[in-house]
Amino acid sequence: MVNPMVNRYGWLGVIAKWLYLALRALRRLLGNGPNNWGWAIIIATATFNILMMPTRFLAMKSSLKMMRIQPKVDAIKRKYANLKMNDPKRAEMNSETMELYKTEGVNMYGSCLPMLPQIPLFWAYFKVLQSAVELRQAHFFWLTDLSAPDPKYILPILIIISMFFTQYITPSPGMDPAQRRMMAFIMPVFFGFMLLHYASGLALYWGTSNVINLALQLAINQAPIGKEMHEIAAKRAARKLGGGGGGSKTIQGKR
Repeated sequence: MVNPMVNRYGWLGVIAKWLYLALRALRRLLGNGPNNWGWAIIIATATFNILMMPTRFLAMKSSLKMMRIQPKVDAIKRKYANLKMNDPKRAEMNSETMELYKTEGVNMYGSCLPMLPQIPLFWAYFKVLQSAVELRQAHFFWLTDLSAPDPKYILPILIIISMFFTQYITPSPGMDPAQRRMMAFIMPVFFGFMLLHYASGLALYWGTSNVINLALQLAINQAPIGKEMHEIAAKRAARKLGGGGGGSKTIQGKR
């Protein structure tokens, strides 16, 4: 027999069901205050981010390993730079690159790990906020309905600002400064405008995650791993601009 929760929430029924039950349990623990559904969303989001911290640190270590071997990867690319796109020798380049990753113990997909669980959670939040009757007309300070868009656009603006600063202070050695500035602007604006039209409860989840990620990135930047990543990124950007890593100014994330 098909679980009614699966019918209610679609293919994300399992995740959405437990998310809904967790939010409802938190709402009961918090009592009958007018803002408690909003606080339940914030607490659930903060708990998820705390649980994901080990994965985030593993991804940071993977990114640092990738940054350390980037000069060797670039050397391989230069070695095969004159080959055409359909040249069979390009397979040798890919094989040599993968062998380098294996030797250095680098997982080329490791830095993507923290994002993967967020995708189903985002859609589960979307389904719950769309389907849960209790969240309709649920208040949270200026929000009068967590299943409706933010009428004052405060949360979308918070999402844009927090996401911009997080990207700005995160080292990205694979991009030149112009690309980095463009991505730091385009992605936050895209998500901010997208969430203008969706449930404010969903925007509350996304905004809470962004604020936590910003605080965490600020802390990482002060740690040895963060400082090393910024130094590598600054040297790489200086080389790209022909500054030789010396006194040339580059747009990099502040520590």
